[in-house]
Amino acid sequence: MKSLKTRLSIIAFISLKGILLFLSVVFCVIFPTIAVPIVADEEFNLEKEIAISSDLFETLNRLKSNPVNINSATYEELLEIPYITPTLALRIENFRGAGNSFTNKRDLLKIAGFNKLLLEKISPFIVVRMEKKMTRKTGVRWKTVIEEKYPVNNDYNGSPLKIRSKIKYDNGWLKFGANTYKDAYESNYADFYTLYGYMKKGTYSMLAGDYAMDLGERLVLGYPGFVFKSSGLIKGKDNIERVYSSGFEDFSLRGGVLRKDWGKTTSAVFFSYKKIDATVEDGIVKRLRYQTAYHRNETEMAAKDRVREKVFGATLKGGNSTLIMGATSLYGVYDRTIEPDTETYYCFSGKKYGLSGLHFLYNKDRYSFWSEFAYSLYTKGTGFIAGGSFKPQKTTILLLFRDYSKSYYSPRAFAFCESEVRNERGFYTYVNSELRYGFYLSGYLDVYTRQSPTFFNLLPTNGYSGFLSLEKKIKKSSFYVRYRRREKNTFQWEDKSLRYKKDNLRFSLKTALNKKAYFKVLWEGDIFAVPEISLGEFGNLYSINFGSDVGNNTKVEIGLIFYETASYNSRIYFFLNDIPGSMYTKPFYGEGRNIYLLLRNRFISHLLLYGRLEMEISEQTENSFKIGMEWR
Repeated sequence: MKSLKTRLSIIAFISLKGILLFLSVVFCVIFPTIAVPIVADEEFNLEKEIAISSDLFETLNRLKSNPVNINSATYEELLEIPYITPTLALRIENFRGAGNSFTNKRDLLKIAGFNKLLLEKISPFIVVRMEKKMTRKTGVRWKTVIEEKYPVNNDYNGSPLKIRSKIKYDNGWLKFGANTYKDAYESNYADFYTLYGYMKKGTYSMLAGDYAMDLGERLVLGYPGFVFKSSGLIKGKDNIERVYSSGFEDFSLRGGVLRKDWGKTTSAVFFSYKKIDATVEDGIVKRLRYQTAYHRNETEMAAKDRVREKVFGATLKGGNSTLIMGATSLYGVYDRTIEPDTETYYCFSGKKYGLSGLHFLYNKDRYSFWSEFAYSLYTKGTGFIAGGSFKPQKTTILLLFRDYSKSYYSPRAFAFCESEVRNERGFYTYVNSELRYGFYLSGYLDVYTRQSPTFFNLLPTNGYSGFLSLEKKIKKSSFYVRYRRREKNTFQWEDKSLRYKKDNLRFSLKTALNKKAYFKVLWEGDIFAVPEISLGEFGNLYSINFGSDVGNNTKVEIGLIFYETASYNSRIYFFLNDIPGSMYTKPFYGEGRNIYLLLRNRFISHLLLYGRLEMEISEQTENSFKIGMEWR
């Protein structure tokens, strides 16, 4: 039996390798390498799964529960819908302004830039009602999630439980909220916290507490949203101010914003006074840590709240449905001087920083162009982003170029929903198209370079990544195939940094068993290779999911994952479903099985209960659970 299993594994490996090598050749023919130095993004953390902003999924969950009425939604409300860019929001407003109204969701296809695939993606978040105004419910929402996911560790004194709580009041023009977060083994049950209050009356609005600014292309100030590197390019939302309702304090500002709308022009002033984590050695501040550590161990606790930061700034923007222009400036000062060690990588030094930026958006029929230029006043660095989209019938094409100089310093920039400015130059492309016979094609090719080393990587890097997918729906079933290739020169071997290649192939099938139940199967394979040292590794993952509504108030999902990889190099990142408002991508490597159960129940009319039980069976079995309660 063992011999048969070994033979089948060898056959599967050879077959997959042949497929992937064939697709690699095809991919390289279709997407030839550009003859300039190129670089990829930073590696994922080797120790922890990658968590997506919980705020993002809070928004998704809220929109699913209370979809946006596209007949009456404001410009700002339209921008909250995933995949709706400022250009599309303006076109919806222009469509309604011409005396039209939507009678059903498919009427959106009358607007340039919308296609069936985009309509399908946003459908869960929108609704069509003919009344001009929706009745808004006033009330309090409260949510608490308790999670245990790490094995017992006697090196820490605190409880192994993760606990986060949120409470907010919202009646449209007035909002209040508070959030707390306690990480595993942290002894302080409010290690992270955020508070905010928001009021809007007429043309004025005021926000106090923890907040974020979302401006232009996020070169000066930004907030993580639906703009991901190597995941399709979508223009920034440009919402100006927004409450910071995450329990993590990472990139928030703490102070206040005053905003005034002048018809087609909007202005705002803001300030912040906040403590920042920092690495301090012998009384000298070596490096600021905006990406807050979890504060579990003595080293992380020693870095907590070591520097105070003051920020003052203002922004102004105006325009019409064709052209929008804006400008932002800010000044920041620390209470201690930052003195990094003299190394080959660039790291901010000094006590103050300043930023000024100009951005614009031009929209005409099926074309859109946007750009932002920013200058860091004291470090004398520049940042530049320019992009454009063309949307012929049933197709969307996006192109984007970005360039940061080595000394550009913008600690709260989110040009690609990343934690820090990566100071890289790159050219990014994305295409989405509806083909004949109901096939949908998506793909991208990103080519980038970073000549200057960073704190995380002391060597210049270069690489590219590409992606191609095809999807087809047949009655109640959806078939999906995806090929992804990545290549860069950051594999460390002895005293060298070598070029490696990763080829990834995925097949999935999702079918609706009835109106309340679905079934999904998935297979993914990965080949990791370093040709210079003849290294080749293989990994694969199988996933089975079943979900169903049980009665009117309960939802259940069961998942089973089998995985086997040669090492961490051939790991497979898999996006795991989680309780509402929380999802994450987890790296699977080695050999093992993962089993999870998701439950959601509306206990009474306003009280939701949900939970997640997970068992990881590998070299050692690990169990974890997550339970939550929410009052709406």
